[in-house]
Amino acid sequence: MLASLERGLGCQGPLNPEAPLPALAPETLAGHQHVLFWLIDGFALDYLSHTPVLRSDLFQRLESVFPSTTASAITSVFTGVSPAQHGLLGWHTWLPRPRSTLTVLPAREADHNGNSVGLSTRELEQRIRPPLLLDRLPRATTVISPAAIAHSSYNRLMSGSARVLGFQHLEELPALLGTHVRTRTEGPQYTYLYWSHLDHLGHEHGPDSAQVRNHLAEIDAAYAGIIEQLQGTGALFLTSTDHGMRTVSRRLNVRESPAVSDCLRHPLTGEPRAAIAHVKPDRHRQFRHAVKEAFGSSVELVAMDEWLSGRAFGSGPPHPELQARAGDYLLFPDADSFLVDPVGDDPGPEFCGAHGGLTREEREIPLFRHDLGTLRQTGGP
Repeated sequence: MLASLERGLGCQGPLNPEAPLPALAPETLAGHQHVLFWLIDGFALDYLSHTPVLRSDLFQRLESVFPSTTASAITSVFTGVSPAQHGLLGWHTWLPRPRSTLTVLPAREADHNGNSVGLSTRELEQRIRPPLLLDRLPRATTVISPAAIAHSSYNRLMSGSARVLGFQHLEELPALLGTHVRTRTEGPQYTYLYWSHLDHLGHEHGPDSAQVRNHLAEIDAAYAGIIEQLQGTGALFLTSTDHGMRTVSRRLNVRESPAVSDCLRHPLTGEPRAAIAHVKPDRHRQFRHAVKEAFGSSVELVAMDEWLSGRAFGSGPPHPELQARAGDYLLFPDADSFLVDPVGDDPGPEFCGAHGGLTREEREIPLFRHDLGTLRQTGGP
């Protein structure tokens, strides 16, 4: 999909090396004066049964990037390149220079002992140097996201020269977008819209919870309202997500296994469903044994060299530090488990739902499409 977006919006390069989606030809996007892309964080494919309006506009099923998580996937949306190229490999990414762990979305950097500091937009740019997609488009661009994060270091960096708008509540979106699209008529436009609350509810309560179902109804109503507000504008409205969500019930704590921790150069990075281990040079055999003793068949250990050779982080010229950031091993917990490796007094996360791994629930995602040139017919499947 990123390849279709880049080419259809007239990106000046470098281009994503993947082929465009046959069903979303670049010339189709290029023919629209205004293209809007709504990314609903954590919208699992199984949620379709609770969102009849969105379901009626289901256009294609896609596969998320690996790791199937916000830090990697949204950075791909903002840059147009794969995790292998932008080098952000999960919620936490190890940076060999300055030998620290970066948590990119809140823009925090921690040392080996967990002492962390916040990063300004300029400092974050120096760490990751992203090839900003929005600055490579020959269109006027706008980024719309919740006010709490609209002007965060990460958002300000990734938005580049785009116009940035914030909002407070989901129900504001139809009117906000209606005004935005009908007043932004000076040349071709691209608007990126982000909503995060569904992901938070999925983590806290699980994807099958009443809280998630209730919020899905609110999202579906907002989507219907946006369609109504934008009807007749000729815009193309695409909606998708960064990853899915699966139920998890077992928390595996690396800190409860000193034999594992003692082999690590620093705490695990990556994701609780796809953790990255940097192992001390002389401790590889001990590490493999310790993981097996501590977790048995609950954790699959994969050598990173094997993983990188399969280009699992995506195609394209790899980031210069990819191998150093990717470490020595990937640890995949079994389907209902997640791994934590808390530092100091931090107890680490507790989840009822998680993502980042390889299961269908985590990686298969929907793409919705609505062309707003004609009146929407009532009813649905």
